Amino acid sequence: MRSIIHLSFILLFFVSQALSAASVWQVSKGDKTFYLAGTVHLLSESDYPLPKAYDTAFNASNNLLFETDLGAMTQQQGMMQLMSRNTYAPGQSLQQVLSAEVLAKLQAEAEKRQWPLNSLLQFKPAFAAMTMSVLELQRLGAAGTGVDMHYWQLGQQQNKTLGGLESLDEHLAVLDAMNQLDADEVISSALRDIDKIAAMLDDMIAAWRSGDVAALDKLFLTEMQQYPEMEAILLTKRNHAWMQTLTTLEQNNVMVLVGALHLPGKDGLLKLLADQGYSLTQLTE
Repeated sequence: MRSIIHLSFILLFFVSQALSAASVWQVSKGDKTFYLAGTVHLLSESDYPLPKAYDTAFNASNNLLFETDLGAMTQQQGMMQLMSRNTYAPGQSLQQVLSAEVLAKLQAEAEKRQWPLNSLLQFKPAFAAMTMSVLELQRLGAAGTGVDMHYWQLGQQQNKTLGGLESLDEHLAVLDAMNQLDADEVISSALRDIDKIAAMLDDMIAAWRSGDVAALDKLFLTEMQQYPEMEAILLTKRNHAWMQTLTTLEQNNVMVLVGALHLPGKDGLLKLLADQGYSLTQLTE
């Protein structure tokens, strides 16, 4: 179930000095133009500076649209909502919804990796799986400030208008829906993939930095299609919902930043926009 893990993947990568494409597109139709940038949510310090195309789009935009309002998400109230919606009530735990076999595997992996098992067992399935992936990314030194937060902070410093494609409640509802999936499948699949993270990072960083949507599709979306419910929750439904906003933008100086896996595929934003008659020009650095 790479879909739980690779939404936040990123690893150290040597930045080529040659002219190359990036995961940033100028999107135009008639007299309307905006920028669409694919992001990764966690980075290491060595991943900076980002490809120049990101700053090109940022500098040309007075308005930034993220997946959600990151300010609200990271404030105390937002974090409390995140935790309360993804933590079991007293007397309940992840242990109660896992089979004995999957629970034993989780316990063994937690002991091996020195994970805080008691804390994990208080989390609902999808949040527990995401926490495991973040712990592994931290071990690899790849869990620092990502593209989204980097530009949110820069936007605040430069007094740009900041907003989200989803309200905080809509954003948290994505995890609510993920937590309703089969707990054994969510946890066991995450455990199967945990050892693959380091190798997967290399492939993802190369595809993301070069704006290679075909590679992103092949590497990740092909496998995610084996889990149609999850693909619908994480990507398809959200992409189609976001199109209602993107096709009605009234200003031209807008930069839209979304996770890179929202771009490729038949229900990805690039194809959905092209199908609506938009012209897409990939930026280079």
